[in-house]
This record gives sequence, structure tokens and C-alpha cells, in this order.
Amino acid sequence: IFLFILIAGGIIGASRFLGSQPPLEFTIAVDPLAQSWVQQAVNAFNDTQPVVNTRRIQFNVTPIDDLAVWGGQGGWTPTAHPDAWIAASTTSLNFARSNSLPLVVVADSLARTPLLWGAYVSRLNVLTTNGAQPLDWESVAAGAKAEAWVNLGGSQDWQFIKLGFAQPTAKMGGLGALLTGAAAYFQTADLTAVTLSPQPFRNWMQPVLASVPSYSTLGADPAAAMARGPSTVEIALLPESQWLPNLNGINNREAVQVSYPAYQFMLDFPMSSWQDNQPTNADRQAAVALLRDWLLTPAQQAAAPAFGLRAAAVEPTDADALFANAVQYGIQLNPVYGELVDPPTLNEVRAFLQWVAAN
Repeated sequence: IFLFILIAGGIIGASRFLGSQPPLEFTIAVDPLAQSWVQQAVNAFNDTQPVVNTRRIQFNVTPIDDLAVWGGQGGWTPTAHPDAWIAASTTSLNFARSNSLPLVVVADSLARTPLLWGAYVSRLNVLTTNGAQPLDWESVAAGAKAEAWVNLGGSQDWQFIKLGFAQPTAKMGGLGALLTGAAAYFQTADLTAVTLSPQPFRNWMQPVLASVPSYSTLGADPAAAMARGPSTVEIALLPESQWLPNLNGINNREAVQVSYPAYQFMLDFPMSSWQDNQPTNADRQAAVALLRDWLLTPAQQAAAPAFGLRAAAVEPTDADALFANAVQYGIQLNPVYGELVDPPTLNEVRAFLQWVAAN
């Protein structure tokens, strides 16, 4: 009995000692498009007081845009880096790995958000001849080339056509939007088989870029800027997760409709872990695996639609209010996503972005 009491007391004492120790802290970087969902999930994960090798762990969330990571502006080095990364796109993860960042994939996708066209109905009717053609790259590029609405039969008061995209040199949603434009121009989703440098293609794209009022005006969330009215932005190609929380506000200005493009760039939010030879790497991999499993639990996946994201493998339902309430504007619970764009090489994308920045 005495020995049992000693052992039990030792276990209790050790447990209390370990519980009083500060947790091992890990950092997960995440693209801002998924930050809100990831933050609430990580908060709930930390509240469970998870343990790795008898030591409590805790994750901290830090936002970073994909292009800053694979473009080299993130400043990640062997001695200064996050422990895990949720990129907006598998393309970004592949680009980062080709840039020699030691990242290992732990989840192919945690959530999804497609790109959607959206337009004020008054402009939509003029651009598509009252729906005779879809709102997609062909009609948008033709409208941008015409420059002014009056040249298309619209009101002279509308002045110039104003398009909206996330800034393609900074945001993966913006780059993805332009890649769908390239796919539409070349009539192929396989952009690995084409180059983005031919002058006819760039001549076609240049009026589109010129029709964006200014990325400083659009800010990080062009859908929110569109809610200020058609004098700011009239037509935009943006992630669905940005449209959803802003659709009611936009419609308070004027009726708007959204639709899915024929060529799609799906933002699929893969998760990766930093892999190195440090003594702490084993604990990192174990901690990241625990968080990965947590983010893929049915409860956390079911929470994603409230943040405008689709779960990794399940579509939203009528019970997901943010989606269900937006069906009237063109959101679909089970859409036909179109052909998924296979992006060009990193060097090809870099050269294209240099041209975009100059135009």
C-alpha cells in the first residue's frame, strides 16, 4: 500500500509539474484567405491542451501571402521559419519547394474556394447582351478593349469599364484569375504546354489590366471595395470566400450576380511542415500531425463554410447559411467548376508577373 501511494504521488506530482510548465510553442503560417477559419480552429485545438512527448504544445497563427513565400519576400531561412504552412494553393507549395524550401506535404487539401465572376446586373446585361453570352473572359476582354460603356451601348454616365482582381503580383487569387484568362485565350487548361510571352496574348490581356482602377483602391478584399458601389468596381473575378460575406452589402447598392468561369483555378489550401535535421524536428512533425488531424475532423471541416470556405471533400448544404443565403445571387452548393488550370512553370510565371507589374 505504501509503495502504491508513493507511485501514485509521484505520478500526480510529475503531472502537476509538467502541467505547470509553459507549452512548447509552434508557429503555423497561413494565407489570409483561410486565416479566420484556421485561427478559430487553432484556438480550439490549443484549448484541448495537446501533448507531444509529455509536454504541452501550443500553436500560434501568422498570416502571409503565398507570393511572399515563393517569391522570397517571406524571409524564411533555416534558422527563422514557421513550423507549418497552409498555402492558398498547391501551386504555391510546389513553387516554394522548387525554391529549395524544405517543406513536406502533410495534407493535400484542408479546404477549398473557387474563383467566381461577379457583376452588377446593369453592367452584366450590357456586357453579355442580356445573357446571350456568358460572363467570362471573352465578354470581359471585349468590354475592356472597348474601354467605355457607351461604346458597348451602355450609359455614358458609367464612364470607363472598371474591373476588379486581387493584386496578381501579391495575391494568389489574383494570379490565379489571370491564369484562367490565359487558359481562356489559349483554349487549354494545360498551361504547362504554352508560354505566356506571345505578344498577341499580351495585347489581349493588356486592356484588362488597364481597366483595373487601382490596387490600392481595391485593397486586400476587392469584394468589400465593390460594396462601395459601381463607381469603384463593376465586374470582378475573385475567390468565392471573398464574395460570400460581401454579397448582401453589394446588393444594397445595386443588384449583382455571380457565376463560375469555364476555366477554374481552385484554391485548395494544402498543409506542409518544415523538415530539417534539427533535434527538435521530431517534436515538430508530431505537433503538426496533431494539428493536421484536428483541422480535418468533421467538426472543424463543418465549420469552414461559416467562413466562406468549402470543406476539403464535402460540399456545403442548405444548412450552411452563408452559402444558402447567397444562392439567390448565383452561388451554387454543387457547382460545375469547369476545367482546372494546370499552371505554367515558376520561371514562366515570374516572367509573366514582371510584365503584369509593368502594365
